[in-house]
Amino acid sequence: MHKIAGYLIRYHRNKQAISQEGLCKGICVVSYLSKIEQGLVQPSTEIIKQLFQRLSLTYFDDPKQLRKARSLLDSFFEKLDMRQQPQEEFQKLKKLEKSLLCSPLCVDVLLANAFMLGFEQFTESLKDNIKEYAKNLHSLKGIMNEQQLFLYYMFFGCLVYEVGKESIQSLKKAGMYQQSSHQQFHLGYQYYYLGKQSKAVECYGKAYYLASEEGNAPLMMEAALHLGNCYCMYQRDQELMYKYYHRCIKLAKVIGKEEIQAVVYYNIGSSFLSWGMLEEAKSYLERSVVYLNDNDDERVLYYQKLALVYCEMEADEKMKKALAQAKHEMHQQTSDLFRYMQIFVELHCEETTRYQKEYVEALEHICFKEDMISYGFRNFHIPYLICAYKKQRRYKEALQLKEETDCKFS
Repeated sequence: MHKIAGYLIRYHRNKQAISQEGLCKGICVVSYLSKIEQGLVQPSTEIIKQLFQRLSLTYFDDPKQLRKARSLLDSFFEKLDMRQQPQEEFQKLKKLEKSLLCSPLCVDVLLANAFMLGFEQFTESLKDNIKEYAKNLHSLKGIMNEQQLFLYYMFFGCLVYEVGKESIQSLKKAGMYQQSSHQQFHLGYQYYYLGKQSKAVECYGKAYYLASEEGNAPLMMEAALHLGNCYCMYQRDQELMYKYYHRCIKLAKVIGKEEIQAVVYYNIGSSFLSWGMLEEAKSYLERSVVYLNDNDDERVLYYQKLALVYCEMEADEKMKKALAQAKHEMHQQTSDLFRYMQIFVELHCEETTRYQKEYVEALEHICFKEDMISYGFRNFHIPYLICAYKKQRRYKEALQLKEETDCKFS
């Protein structure tokens, strides 16, 4: 109890910007407070009580309320595992938060708050909040158990660090404390975005297996979806692509997530388009829009791809309708990436503007200036950029881009 209390005293002292000397004056010496905060001594209950009172806080250890909170936290993290929003549990925990942050459940509550940030729209303010939670959790790392350390490193790997080396290292550390489908799935996601095919497939395969062992159908569905993505985008292996996408759709029907079919058919259609198989691309992309969610921010992408298919098939009227629908789907929150994609598609569908300066600039932005663009998006657009370079007689750049692409994604 005293070790936890010591870390909580340091946590709240730092939150209130109070020095050690200012907090312990008249209670104990600074060196003794330092040892309390590090969990190196067993102070009397009276000293702990006085330090909390100096912070205008009370150490909360009501057994009945702690059991209630523990049950809410267990339900919260179980819902996270099952890819559900634990909003109900979170709201109930927020009502108890002030007391729980002065209790043995402080770490779990901070972890719950930290993971809820993943459901918010990204802003600079959110980025600052993530950094603040990272700092606060790090200060309590010394009293974390293995389950908490697993969640700690998962938080850093998924939300604190950007895609890359630090994030991968953090997720691997999480795996040292617990091998789970989520840990392997997010590790696969890192490799997928970095274009590391074999490692992505390996991790997604492990995630699928572990999810089946855990009885986690939602994560099995997502792992199958990403395996399908890998096989259609990396290897052009239609047999394995269909195998995992079929599993994904079957699981989606079982758990009531049939809207995932829009994503599956869109990915297949986009792949066929990039392979020049226009009839197949048209068939799957037209099927994909049937399952679109009205609130899906990515609706614009579906109609952009349809416009490109109709353009290649010289179906002018259908192309114009698809372009108009794509433009209609744009709104104030539409990302810059999708806006540049719209510019590219509109210019590509008009022969007189194809390969001009604005067309090339849009493609260069998509391929080079978007830090968080996935391999799939970049891989789809690079052939168009290579073609544009050739049309502009920029042969050296075209050859260099082709060689870099073949090397990076082979």
